[in-house]
Amino acid sequence: MNIRNIYSGLMVLIALVVIAGTASAYFVQSSTAGTVTTASGDEIQVNTINVGGTGTISMSPDEAIVYLGVQTQSTDAVIAQQENARKMESIIQALKDAGIAEDDMETSGYSIYPMRSYEKPEPTITGYTVSNRLKVTVKDIDDVGDVIDTAVDAGVNEVQSISFTLSEEKQQDAREQALENAVQAARADADTLASALDVVIVGPVEVTTSGGSITTTYPAPYDAVAEMGYAGSVAKTPIQPGDVSVTAYVQVIYQFT
Repeated sequence: MNIRNIYSGLMVLIALVVIAGTASAYFVQSSTAGTVTTASGDEIQVNTINVGGTGTISMSPDEAIVYLGVQTQSTDAVIAQQENARKMESIIQALKDAGIAEDDMETSGYSIYPMRSYEKPEPTITGYTVSNRLKVTVKDIDDVGDVIDTAVDAGVNEVQSISFTLSEEKQQDAREQALENAVQAARADADTLASALDVVIVGPVEVTTSGGSITTTYPAPYDAVAEMGYAGSVAKTPIQPGDVSVTAYVQVIYQFT
């Protein structure tokens, strides 16, 4: 009986040791210790808070992207293509004369497709449609209305869309300000957490950025101007841009004591 009691006591003791070891391991796994590499290459364990920050800057755009198009139709594909080419050449020349640099114009799409009639059991081709689309970068947004008027007068019959954006220089300025705001937001969250946890922030040990975004503004897309009964010589096309938003993101790991 004494041997059995001693054996039972040992089993209980072993069980308690196992339970205590599991609890300790779980506590270590749940700690907020992070690994930091020193200048000498040594790794040390520190307590850290990991926070993210987002910063957004809204600015007035200084550039616009206009998508213009020419659509021609004919019963003969070659005639439709030649007429389209002639009109597009006139449009490009007119835009150059208006001050648009050749580097600020590029073809954004080109297509030739048949028009079909389904009145008979077997569909028949009745003609061909040729579409040529041109992307124009306008460096002064005050000129957007004039650019549209000039293009339509020269033969454009589609104004597909207009978007407002920032030049590369202005984008960089906006991103720098957005990053500053993102870092400030991250630090504010870290300070709030530190205060709630009753700890002291020592400083950042790692900072990373995770890209960013530019939100351009888009006015309502234009319909085919030929169908709208457009008269470019009567009134100037009014264009009213909105602000452009630039957003930056940061992830900051702070050490605390």
